[in-house]
Amino acid sequence: MNQLSLTATGALIVIALLHGTATPGNAQSVETPHSETLAAIQDRGSLRCGVNPSQTGMARQDARGRWDGMGVDLCRAIAAATLGDPNAVDFIPVTARTRFTSLQSGEIDMLSRTTTWTFSRDTTQGVDFIGPYFIEVESVMVRADTGITSVAELDGQPVCAVTGSLTETVLRNYQAQLGIEIEFVPVTGTEDYARAYESGRCIGVADGKAGLEALRAAQIDADGHRALDEQLALSPLSLAVRHGDDKWDDIVQWTFNALATAERLEVTQANVQRLSIESRHPIIRRMISDDGGSGALLGLESNWALRAIQAVGNLGEIYDRAFGPGSALPIDRGRSALWQDGGMIFPAPFE
Repeated sequence: MNQLSLTATGALIVIALLHGTATPGNAQSVETPHSETLAAIQDRGSLRCGVNPSQTGMARQDARGRWDGMGVDLCRAIAAATLGDPNAVDFIPVTARTRFTSLQSGEIDMLSRTTTWTFSRDTTQGVDFIGPYFIEVESVMVRADTGITSVAELDGQPVCAVTGSLTETVLRNYQAQLGIEIEFVPVTGTEDYARAYESGRCIGVADGKAGLEALRAAQIDADGHRALDEQLALSPLSLAVRHGDDKWDDIVQWTFNALATAERLEVTQANVQRLSIESRHPIIRRMISDDGGSGALLGLESNWALRAIQAVGNLGEIYDRAFGPGSALPIDRGRSALWQDGGMIFPAPFE
């Protein structure tokens, strides 16, 4: 063997070692992923999930202390995937002001509060966003007897908006475009703006459609309140994790993708166990079968996605419980549907 061949062989060995292959003939090995967040969750035995203090359809605690809502179910899916128990969740209420500091400090492991994915938050708050899972439409609700039909007519009027929220920023930008001056009434969250609106401190409330519908439904004269026709912005509500733990990011991201992909492939809470054994569909097998291999790549057990879907159903089932026709707050899915159904939710492919 000449010197050139020896050099080339040496280079191949170095490349093989760098890629986890001992010799050119061996199959490439996969290093078991490590996540400090996952390790802490497993040692603790519970997932700490930041949620809304109280918003019908998203996160709300009933009289018995049980939480329900879309954000809550997404937390339960992650707990099922990582701990094997959807009830191993500590739901920690966080406000618009405290949500990011709670995540950065380690008080919570993930954020499943109505939080919009924006440029400034993604680049300055030390968080990574995952989703979106719900597409909000930002608007303003007023009492019908005010006769107000457009944002322009709110000039000089008191309007409640959660301090530090995207809604506040959007409405301030919109008033600048119109050349008007709205009197902003600062509030800390949905319960706070409900009290302010009901007491007459503000003539209108600015928020996303889900929040405004929940507020309207809580009024004695629900039909006496209406959202203005103007859609100020679309807000992609997303999960969030602490920046820097890529493996935990992957786990939350792909659990969400599994729920959305399950909906696309008609894998449901009722049939997931059977399909994990009987299905020959390659993507279904990759996700939920023991021999699919997806769990090993995430550092989880082989049935991680099956457990998540068994716990809460697919993304469509989660939405229907929170906002479907039989729910306490029916909201047409619209842009929050999967892309093939005319919506804006697009899960990354399990390839």
